[in-house]
Amino acid sequence: MRQATGTPPTRPGKTKKPKGAPPETGSAALANRPPPLSVDNPPTPEEVYHGPKHQPYDAACGFEIEDGFQRFNACNDAFARAQWDSRVRSDKAIAWLKSMFINGIGVRNTEGYRRRDFAIRNAAWVGANLLIERNLHEERHEGFLDDLTAYAPPAPEKEPVDDPAEMAAQLKQAAKIFGADLIGITSTDLRWHYTRRFNAKTMTEKDNVDCENLPHCIVIGTEMPGKVIQTMPSALGGVAAGFGYSKDGLCLMSIAQFIRNMGYQAVASLNDTAQCVPYAIQAGLGEYGRHGLVITPEYGPRLRFGKIFTDLPLTHDTPKSFGVKEFCDLCRKCADACPPKAIPQGEPDGAFHNESNFVGIKKWNVDGEKCLGFWANQGTECGICIRVCPYNKLPDTALGRVYFRMWKKLAGGPLRKVALWLDTALGYGKRFKPDWWWTNRPGW
Repeated sequence: MRQATGTPPTRPGKTKKPKGAPPETGSAALANRPPPLSVDNPPTPEEVYHGPKHQPYDAACGFEIEDGFQRFNACNDAFARAQWDSRVRSDKAIAWLKSMFINGIGVRNTEGYRRRDFAIRNAAWVGANLLIERNLHEERHEGFLDDLTAYAPPAPEKEPVDDPAEMAAQLKQAAKIFGADLIGITSTDLRWHYTRRFNAKTMTEKDNVDCENLPHCIVIGTEMPGKVIQTMPSALGGVAAGFGYSKDGLCLMSIAQFIRNMGYQAVASLNDTAQCVPYAIQAGLGEYGRHGLVITPEYGPRLRFGKIFTDLPLTHDTPKSFGVKEFCDLCRKCADACPPKAIPQGEPDGAFHNESNFVGIKKWNVDGEKCLGFWANQGTECGICIRVCPYNKLPDTALGRVYFRMWKKLAGGPLRKVALWLDTALGYGKRFKPDWWWTNRPGW
């Protein structure tokens, strides 16, 4: 476990501007810009968090927060480090980052990695890429490094909210129209917010968006297409991640604008600003799995999550437990199937692998460096851990839905060993050849 780093050293460009100060432009901005991040000029060290380390809902969420808990600097995310950290950066990693935008990168004469596979994978990323690209001129990489810019400001007059519970119900109704498959509401918890965030254009760090005065967090889950996940790892399988992000981004922006149109503040966030996984657990959407993903009763781990921070009065949902922790204690399928062995085999212990880990939470920590290295080597997303997860079922028949309900009851109770045996005996989690998907056209 990495130890607390104490007071971070002073480095050029780390002085924060007063809130409300106008942005610097031209030569003044260049003169005051910090030097690019590197191994010799690392991000601001993460400090032991001095806010409330424990919350009343922690036990229900399965959060075990240790005394040395540190908030995370997003510059240490494995995808950010692939750009500035020479220990992680490689030609293959950079090619992978570019491949969602530039057609043809990664194409080879191998099943699942042919031109048509990358063509559909990159088409799935269009919605997310439009978000990323729309404000690059302002050094904003929206949805992945920066929050989503508001389409319009809040209305000048607030719609009165007499009943926060009714408002929450109406919000969930609206969210379904905009494409949300799951939605939960919880309190804003600054433990999960990044201390700093990464500027991909200048390779420097910058301030995170301030959500301290937005007390509510709306968590949105959108299902990823499941049949292509069965072909992972492949470029065809990468459709799942790309379309999941594209759909999630549009859904978040629409819900956030609905809130602003009623006169309230709303900050829409995809992979930026704060961690999605603990927020989804707090909001009652699922439990934490061995593979580091949220496992939901409805879709297993087959979702993308986003969040909206707001001052719209809303009641909160409560965390739920349906036996995932106990099942993952028994099951090792994701860890056994992971090619780079990035997923831990043992008990949750919060083991520190490298700078891309959260510090001070007793949980299963996935090794982000190993995971990203495998992605880069194959030239597209992986997703094997999602494919083999026993909770990843596609019950598209009445009999299949009955079986899945019965299986979840087994998995969540004392007969979980039977559930694990059934999953293996019936052949769930096996990889289907990508050409099978093109030939048989199984759909979603």
